[in-house]
Amino acid sequence: MRLEATRRRILFEVQKIRAVVFDLDGTLLDRRATFRRHVELLLERHPDVFRDTGDRDRVAELVELDRNGFADRGEYYQSVESHLGLKPGSARTLWTYFERNFPEECVPLPNLIESVEKLRARGLKLGLITNGRVSIQGRKIDGLAIRPYFESIVVSEAVGIEKPDPRIFAIALAELDVPASAAAYVGDNPEPDVLGAKASGMLAVWRRDPFWPEPTEADRVIDDLAELVPMFADE
Repeated sequence: MRLEATRRRILFEVQKIRAVVFDLDGTLLDRRATFRRHVELLLERHPDVFRDTGDRDRVAELVELDRNGFADRGEYYQSVESHLGLKPGSARTLWTYFERNFPEECVPLPNLIESVEKLRARGLKLGLITNGRVSIQGRKIDGLAIRPYFESIVVSEAVGIEKPDPRIFAIALAELDVPASAAAYVGDNPEPDVLGAKASGMLAVWRRDPFWPEPTEADRVIDDLAELVPMFADE
């Protein structure tokens, strides 16, 4: 496995990287900070819903129930209703608030705008691939004010394909007009991002996240988006 990773690194040193493609949630968007902000505002703006739940740390409870974003939204708010003993119908009220407001409560990861600006300024094409609904993911992108930086934005619902299927990566590469061997993909989730990128023939860059075990398949690992600038801009 390590020998194969070394071989891939040598290959990518020969082939100049011309495009960097990103995941959205957990890579550009600080998903945990965003959801915590969402929960805080949810509690602040719906005091009547949570009036009889006592003095417990409701923010921590609601964040924990979210399972790092992997809880189905409808099931999540239903579990909040039952877990906190809210009155029947509260789940629908909370879910409606999420649909209307969550995308505008986005928190970017550090150095997001500075990093994409520098990568673009040094001649790299930028793309974005995200699993999810167009209505939600698109508003997150606009909430982060990053749409103008990307020449390709592919949302799974719009194309009917999800990561790690190589076909969704192929769509982005075609829109960027670069071969897989000249592109890197940056993401936080080992399976859809790292394994998906590798299966597509791209350089796989893992943005370290303590929620996930480190994938041995990653070609490169970063802790901060700013690390991408010296990694690719001078190749």
